[in-house]
Amino acid sequence: MTDNEHKYPADEFDNPPSGPIGMHRGNRSLAVRIVPYLVTIVIAVLLGALAWAFFSGAFNSRTDASVAQSSSTAAESSSSASAADTASSSSSDASSTDASSADASSTESSADATASSDSSSSAEESPSESSSSSAAANTAAQIVVYNGSGVTGAAASNAQTLENNGYTNVTATNPADYNSLPSATTVWYRTDADLATAQDVAAKLGVSQVVQAGNISSDVAVVLR
Repeated sequence: MTDNEHKYPADEFDNPPSGPIGMHRGNRSLAVRIVPYLVTIVIAVLLGALAWAFFSGAFNSRTDASVAQSSSTAAESSSSASAADTASSSSSDASSTDASSADASSTESSADATASSDSSSSAEESPSESSSSSAAANTAAQIVVYNGSGVTGAAASNAQTLENNGYTNVTATNPADYNSLPSATTVWYRTDADLATAQDVAAKLGVSQVVQAGNISSDVAVVLR
C-alpha cells in the first residue's frame, strides 16, 4: 500500500467499472472527419491564389486600372467644370460687349443730336446776324459831322474817314449853337431804323457814346468835342 492509501479512504474512483465512461464521444463518421481537411485545403488554395496574384502583378494591375479610371473621371469632371466656367465667362464678356456697344451707340446718338441742334441754332442765328450786318452797312444814310472841338479840319477829317469806309452822303460843318452840344463826342441818330448806322459810324470813328435825338435834321449826326 502507498502513503495515499493510508491517508485517504477508498471510494468509487479507486475501483472504476470496466468499459468507456465520462467524456468518451464514441466513433465519428467519415464525413465529419474529412471536413477539417477540406477546409484546410480550400484555405490553402485561396492563400496560394492571393500570393500568386500579388507577386505576378495582377493585383497591382487591377489597382492601377482602378486608380487610372478614378483619375480619368476626375479629369473629365474638371474639364467639364472648366468648359462651363469658360462658357459662362464668354457669355458675360459678350453681354458686357453688347452693353458697351449700346452705350457707345447712345453716346453717338446724343452727340449727333447735339451737333444737329447746334447746327440748327447756328442756321437760325445766321439770318439775324446777316440782317444786322446789312442794316449796319447802310452807307447811303445822310450823315453830318459837326466840329465842336475847336480843332480846324477835325470835321473834314472824320468825314473823309467815313467816306473811305463806303459812306456816300457825308457832310462836314460847324454847329450853329455850341451851347446845345454835348460835353463829349457823341453820335446822334434820329429813328430806331438809324440805330445800326449810328453804331457803325461810331465804331469807324472810335466814338463810344451813341444817343437818340429826334430833333436832328439828318439821319445820323456826329458831334466832335
